[in-house]
Amino acid sequence: MGEAMERLLAMRGWRHFFFWCAWVLGFTLIKSMGAVRETFYGWFSYYMITLPLFVAHTYLVAYVLIPRFHSRWRILWFILFFLMLFYGFSFLESLLSHGFIYKWYQTGVSPVERYLSFGNVVKSGLGNLYIVLVFVSARTIRNWYQAGLRQQELQQAGLRQNLEEQMTRIQPGMLLFAVDRIHRMVKTGHPEITHAIALTSELLSEVMMYNDEFRPLLSREIELVKKLIALSTLLRGKAPEVEFFISGDPGEIDLPPMILFSLVDVVLRMKDPLVPEMNIEASGYSNLISVQLLVPEEPAKREVLDAFLGHVRSLEAYYGDRVRFSQERPPYGCQVLVTKRPPESVTAASRRKAVVHRSESAPG
Repeated sequence: MGEAMERLLAMRGWRHFFFWCAWVLGFTLIKSMGAVRETFYGWFSYYMITLPLFVAHTYLVAYVLIPRFHSRWRILWFILFFLMLFYGFSFLESLLSHGFIYKWYQTGVSPVERYLSFGNVVKSGLGNLYIVLVFVSARTIRNWYQAGLRQQELQQAGLRQNLEEQMTRIQPGMLLFAVDRIHRMVKTGHPEITHAIALTSELLSEVMMYNDEFRPLLSREIELVKKLIALSTLLRGKAPEVEFFISGDPGEIDLPPMILFSLVDVVLRMKDPLVPEMNIEASGYSNLISVQLLVPEEPAKREVLDAFLGHVRSLEAYYGDRVRFSQERPPYGCQVLVTKRPPESVTAASRRKAVVHRSESAPG
């Protein structure tokens, strides 16, 4: 029930409906408190009949005057139009209430003489002014609240982006895998422990330096991938089956850094004996990279592909506003193709990825 009510309140039309219902019923109860039932019906009729005037006056101020004349250079125009609306709707409310409602409905209020005089019109319109101020105040408070939420979302998005950037810099998956394997080597007294530690430290250092470069080249990243394969061979005791197909100058490939490294790393960290064969292609002519997995054995295929494609989706969430990931699922395994988005697609994707969520102000 609570969730359903929250969804209703989140809808702009329902928020307005509840606001005006609360106003009509609330003031009807206040005006008729302690009186007979007929007085309650009388005041309820009064607020229902005059409701269009109150709504029109309130919305004109909140949605026309304030947005158009909120600048300090237009404050005099705002005051002028505000006073004109106040007096005009107060005049209509006095004419309707004293000329019709108080005569035909039992409210306990008798029509006064000269109710259309300037003083009586102003006095009668104070209630109209009150509801305008309440509505505008509620709307302002909600705008402040929504602005605070947007600021928090922006801060959280910034923290998430910083975290993702740091994770790209240090490649925690690779580091933890290496530490775990080195720990196993220590337990078994492996003779290559020192070499494994040195190679892990060297690779981590080069990865961090690569991320600090002004324009990281994919040709340099390919060298890091080859060193990662060498480290995996040392840690596992056997070499993974990886082939490279390089065409053109890979340094001309304009893609964000560490995409290829991350794709290869997640494959090399799969548990034995699930590490599949890999074909890695980098084309300086077509500005693309691809990673092809060869998984011939059916029992292992689903686990391998689910792990790999799940990592691809996480990379797509991070890099998706800059590059396009294309997936194919041929019988032998899968292939992921990474290309740069054209400029117009980058703009649209960035707009979709933005953490700023615009919401309509309310109670309106």
